[in-house]
Order: sequence, then C-alpha cells, then structure tokens
Amino acid sequence: MLNAKNRLKKRKEFAYIYRKGKKLNGQSLSVFFVPSKNAYVKVGFSVSNKVGKAVIRNKVKRQLRNIMREIVPLLKNVNIVVLAYPEIVVQDYNEMQKNLKSILIKGKLIDE
Repeated sequence: MLNAKNRLKKRKEFAYIYRKGKKLNGQSLSVFFVPSKNAYVKVGFSVSNKVGKAVIRNKVKRQLRNIMREIVPLLKNVNIVVLAYPEIVVQDYNEMQKNLKSILIKGKLIDE
C-alpha cells in the first residue's frame, strides 16, 4: 500500500495533472505526469467502468498501487496519474509491472 503522503486524493489534483501534464501511452496503461511542487512524489489511479465491475476495478487498482509502491523510491520528483484501459484485465501482475516500468523508463521518469 502506498503511504498517504504519496497518494493523490482530490479531484482538483487529478484535473490539474490531466490539464497541464504530459501523457505517455502504453499497451494497456497511460501515464499523465507533471513536475511536483512538493518534496515527494504523489500518485493517483483511474480505472474506468469499461474495465469491469467494481470487484475487477478494485483488484486492478490494488495491483497498480502495489507496483507503484516498489517504484516510488526510484521516481523523479513528479506527480503521476495512472490510467488503466480495458485490456489490462487479461494481463497478469508481472505483465502489468513490466508495462508500467517501460512507460516510466520511456518518459525518463525513472532510470534503468
């Protein structure tokens, strides 16, 4: 689970990142990001109703939060929103992790 200080919670924060941020696309995920004004990284997750019913959406969010918990110490100082598409349902945890890391490396948000 992500620490409370590393979570985006308010609608206003999400809207700002969507409006002002840059977008990186992947196979089943998109990442919006803006430089952070805080001393720490904040991450939010958005999973559409098209992904599935509430149980499926919550499972996807839990898995993404767990993946980001491992990645947050490696990130540069940015605020991120991870957007999941319906294709994510057929992926397992390792594929999700690989896709998310490749998107973040492509955007030069982490070094590897």
